[in-house]
Amino acid sequence: MISFSHVTKKYENEDGKVLVYEDFSEEIGKGEFVVLTGESGSGKTTLIKMLLKETEPDSGTIFVDGKDISKIGRKDIPFYRRSIGVLFQDFRLIQESSVYDNLMSAILATGGSYKEAEKKIVDVLTMLGIDSLHKRFPKQMSGGEQQKVCLARAIINNPGILLVDEPTGNLDPSSSAEINRLLDVVNGQGITIVMATHDIAAAERPGRRRIDLDNLVKA
Repeated sequence: MISFSHVTKKYENEDGKVLVYEDFSEEIGKGEFVVLTGESGSGKTTLIKMLLKETEPDSGTIFVDGKDISKIGRKDIPFYRRSIGVLFQDFRLIQESSVYDNLMSAILATGGSYKEAEKKIVDVLTMLGIDSLHKRFPKQMSGGEQQKVCLARAIINNPGILLVDEPTGNLDPSSSAEINRLLDVVNGQGITIVMATHDIAAAERPGRRRIDLDNLVKA
């Protein structure tokens, strides 16, 4: 599903270039739940950005579904990203839109139709146990509820891969536990998950494989 082959990546700070990855190789299988851990600066978010083609490695190759993503041209990046769901720490919901309309926008933005949208919205909200929230606006929901809606939005178009960046950083312990439970539910549907987190307990949940970047990466 995902393969990093001899990837090197540097970024610039005030003192010059800093090495993040050097000759990094890793395989992530279809349907796996992989959790990236490490201190700030260890490269967790950088890895997710490379998979999204928001940044490029300085050398090495990244394959997704057997395709070298460095060969994807700029005009084709939006089409590539349609196969990937993303869940961020900050919710990024449209504040003026209801839950239903937020999800509808996500479907239409990727070429979906109104005809198929309603069933998809009902199905995903029901699977996540938040079908009662469909008429609410973000300001009417708790942080935990908003993050559940964001998870629904991330998987509404049936992606093969879900990238997750610190999903519980703004949540209380109870809401964090619920989001982690729902991520396991999503993974159980066959979606490959790559999650960056500081939460070691989340990384060590059954069925997840932890990659500790502090042991692999020079920060």
